[in-house]
Amino acid sequence: MSNKMPKIYCAGPLFNPKEREEMANIAAVLEHAGYSVFLPQRDGLELAKLLPVLLEKDVSQETASAVLNKAIFSLDVFEVMDSDGMILNMNGRVPDEGAMVEAGMAWAHEKPIVIFKNDDRSLIHGNCNPLVMGLADFEFVDKYESIPIVFDEKFSEKHKNYGIPKKSSFFNANEKGEAIRSYLMAQKPANEIAELLITLFGGVVCKSLKD
Repeated sequence: MSNKMPKIYCAGPLFNPKEREEMANIAAVLEHAGYSVFLPQRDGLELAKLLPVLLEKDVSQETASAVLNKAIFSLDVFEVMDSDGMILNMNGRVPDEGAMVEAGMAWAHEKPIVIFKNDDRSLIHGNCNPLVMGLADFEFVDKYESIPIVFDEKFSEKHKNYGIPKKSSFFNANEKGEAIRSYLMAQKPANEIAELLITLFGGVVCKSLKD
């Protein structure tokens, strides 16, 4: 890895002043730590500003909206792929839909993801959705200052293991999912399914609790 600091994509809700302020604070903490960031509200396309300009060029309202939506999607895909990692802001009653798509793309391409959440609201018995938390190895941070620290650790670990053959996160999850499915299809009793789950994930859970 070069001496250039990694670029971080800031994914999260941006639909009211408070949400945009929080995303700006997250970006500022990362930039203060030396990271470069892509913050969509600041560095991306703004529909509200560009729509009137397109309309002035005799583009119909329907066409202008379609053009901007496709442009925003394409730019965000590029920026996710051009980034080295992602900070995913999970605050809110439900996760932001667009951020979830961006996080899925980042995870599928092995980009380190850090989840930020200091909002106690949740949908599933006080726990966050496992399909979301799995993107960041079921860990999250709840303080701004912790964000660059965790990224430092993730990139240091990635650099240390550079060149060492390793199964992707997607491959590992898929392989374990297949093992679980085989037990379900065979209608194994609950105690055998539990034993399988302990075999597949128990070591990770124990390590996490120990740490």
